[in-house]
Amino acid sequence: MIDLVMALHCHQPVGNFDHVFELAHDKCYRPVLELLADHPAIRLGMHFSGCLLEWLEKHKPEAIDLLASLVGRDQIEMLSGGFYEPLLATIPPADARGQVGLMNDWLKSRFGRIPTGFWLTERIWEPELPAVLAGTGLEYTIVDDTHFYYSGLKVEDIFGPYLTEREGHTLKILATPMIMRYMIPFRLVEVVIEQLKQWHEAGHRLAVYGDDGEKFGLWPETHEWVIKKGWLEYFFRSIEANSGWLRTTPPGEYARAAEPLGRIYMPPASYEEMTEWALPPERGEVLEDLIATLKAENRWETWRPFVRGGIWDNFLVKYDETNRLHKKMFFLSRRAGQDEETRRLVWRAQCNCAYWHGVFGGLYMGHLRRAVHENLVQAQARLVNHAGGEVKVHRLDYDRDGHEEIILESPSLSLGLAPARGGAMFDLCHLGKSLNLADVLTRRPEAYHRRLRRRIESQARDQGVASIHDIVKVKEEGLERLLVYDAYVRMSLLDHFLNREVSPPDLAANRYEEIGDFIQGRYVIERCAAEADAAEVRLARTGRVGSAGLKLTKTIRINRAPGLSANYEFERLTGSPGPVLFGCEFNLNLFSDQDGRRYLLAPEYSRRREVYETGGEYGLHRLDLINGADRLKMTFRFSRPVNVGFFPLLTVSMSEDGFEKTYQGTSLMFFLPLNPEPGRLEEWRLDLELVEI
Repeated sequence: MIDLVMALHCHQPVGNFDHVFELAHDKCYRPVLELLADHPAIRLGMHFSGCLLEWLEKHKPEAIDLLASLVGRDQIEMLSGGFYEPLLATIPPADARGQVGLMNDWLKSRFGRIPTGFWLTERIWEPELPAVLAGTGLEYTIVDDTHFYYSGLKVEDIFGPYLTEREGHTLKILATPMIMRYMIPFRLVEVVIEQLKQWHEAGHRLAVYGDDGEKFGLWPETHEWVIKKGWLEYFFRSIEANSGWLRTTPPGEYARAAEPLGRIYMPPASYEEMTEWALPPERGEVLEDLIATLKAENRWETWRPFVRGGIWDNFLVKYDETNRLHKKMFFLSRRAGQDEETRRLVWRAQCNCAYWHGVFGGLYMGHLRRAVHENLVQAQARLVNHAGGEVKVHRLDYDRDGHEEIILESPSLSLGLAPARGGAMFDLCHLGKSLNLADVLTRRPEAYHRRLRRRIESQARDQGVASIHDIVKVKEEGLERLLVYDAYVRMSLLDHFLNREVSPPDLAANRYEEIGDFIQGRYVIERCAAEADAAEVRLARTGRVGSAGLKLTKTIRINRAPGLSANYEFERLTGSPGPVLFGCEFNLNLFSDQDGRRYLLAPEYSRRREVYETGGEYGLHRLDLINGADRLKMTFRFSRPVNVGFFPLLTVSMSEDGFEKTYQGTSLMFFLPLNPEPGRLEEWRLDLELVEI
């Protein structure tokens, strides 16, 4: 007899659209549960993330009732995990235990069962997890066979539970073979049953399948194949028909009964694809080519245990935006203390999906990033309010890069400054609106972009019909023109020096020459102080503009009202740069380039400009960014008139429907002509006011 141990993981992230939850329920979760109800001999484990459970409880309580009935007749075993689907190894240990405790309590309260196993989010394994989760009552989890191979096991060794430990705390580990993930539900049922039979005849007594439940109706074309055409029902009937040698067993039941085959110590790992995505794009391309070569030469299965990419933590290097989210979460978690509501907000912000990017979605999906930021900003607002609502300054290595950052907080606003990175502003949060207006995404190369380039090159060569491997779907033509990559991370209060004005299209395409060394240079903190009602930071850098020496000083000030002022002083020290053009860059998010309630406005000319436009305005003392959907206006005022260039930050990423462009923010450059004279300060001031409308 071979035990087929199955666990289905069902999840929708914090901040996902209601219609996606609805679609997932209608096309996937409900039909799967109904089929299970019709086949009581099929027993398995299921994991529903807390985000999904909360939505179902509110919008589809009958689905929770159906799930409860299946749990009640011991057909389904519910798996625990971090309630809001965090990567347990990447959040503070106290939060990991707290989130697991919250899930355990929820499952016990609703289903009357105490879970003994947990779903390991994205199979992100770190060796300290047994110690982190000690005392939570969890006894086992499921990983990929990749994890076992990295530990030195061979293919024939993976069919059984192993025991791992850290600091004397143990966990049982089951591994799901990659072949099962790729077979179910995409191959014919007969092929799957034949594979199980081969394992049975080879003497194996266990086959594990642990994967996303969304493959059974929500992934493209799977609803038609799995539900409507009956793949899943046929699969269940085939298991029942082969009951003489095949049975399904919930993972907890199997883990309790089966003796471990031995001890195992797994290195930091995830499923194979994740280790590719975590690499820098050029290294990811090399790994992709290496794997393709080994497969073509029929050497892949031999070499697979020794070929691996990066670990998940590499995303914290690959994407500055991920690192800032991650470090703000830590910054607030440390301050949350025992305030339950604040901790719950931080936990919601730990939902993993917006923190990384593979082939689809993730960090590139603005609404998911926004949801994480909303919860972080709400938590921060509570902490500021609990501290008395005074204006405060925090000086620390916030992003753990070896340099000091500055966080300014008022009752209405939070902003972050990076003196070592151009004195830039990387965070601008309106506490009342729970918005991080600086939530933009830098345009970067991705390994999959070469597929789009190859498509264009193939078309240009006109070599006839492309092979299936060269076919690339695009949601609109011309996306290759948007493959523009930024030379620096997009933040605000970035200081440019140019020898001529740059057209908006050239700004958008990065076709201009920088003649200063201020854009990413290190600024010295000359002053950093807070009073009860205001805070001020004075940053200075002595650098070059062309061959001339120049000192730039900028003083950023906030008070209790939502907004900031930035006063610039330019002092020529050596040489003569002659007339130059100073550019002050802001990158802010209006959260959509297709919503007519969001636009730019030049009040002096009563001229409206759309978010999707690339353009310019000239001689402005004021510029408004209107976000009517969130009832917020961002008003810039300038002490001397400026010319403004603006364009949308558009990225090209993958979706299930093909390559697509996504709005990631609006870039603004305020141009000011300068001709600094020796011994005389030249000044300019910018004010930004955030007005609720």
